[in-house]
Amino acid sequence: MIRLLVVDDYAPTRQEIVQALSVGGLIKVVGEAETSNEAAKAAEKLLPDIVLLDLHLPGFLNSVDLIKRLVALRNCKVVMFASAGKASEVQDLLDAGAAAYILKDDPPALIRMAILMVQKGAHGVISPSLPRHLTRLSTHERHVLRAITMRGTLKKAAERLSVSQSELDDVVGHLCEKLELASPDHLVRWAKKHGF
Repeated sequence: MIRLLVVDDYAPTRQEIVQALSVGGLIKVVGEAETSNEAAKAAEKLLPDIVLLDLHLPGFLNSVDLIKRLVALRNCKVVMFASAGKASEVQDLLDAGAAAYILKDDPPALIRMAILMVQKGAHGVISPSLPRHLTRLSTHERHVLRAITMRGTLKKAAERLSVSQSELDDVVGHLCEKLELASPDHLVRWAKKHGF
């Protein structure tokens, strides 16, 4: 049986997901928390197999620091549980150590399946509601996407990145091809839409 800690600052959401995941006998909810500080303390005390973690929590720890603290515990894995998924956040949280990123709107059966996959060792599991390519962007590519969405031209982005215009053009061309976008303008629009 998978021992699960559910962390969400909104009590009705917590109650709903606890009830939905407790059905079937595969998952046992061993605790609940509503702030990042409570989550860290509860995880250290209960040593759950998996923490179902809301993205935006009150408390002193930000999501990345909390994830790192949780995965440092013995055999603890983190499944992010968010209302929405910005491309810029999803991969950053997976890079920080989260094993999955699912949405609160996903059906309980899908959330349960993601938890089971993570327990069996899967990493990089994301909601089917999110674009599949999110986990294919490297740290460097995400950095470039953030730079090109700032005010100014691509020339300014090259200066911000301390690369030549031709080097940036090569990366932008590669990203357009990878994301199946027609032009650098489409890439900039895509990056802004996805929160870069």
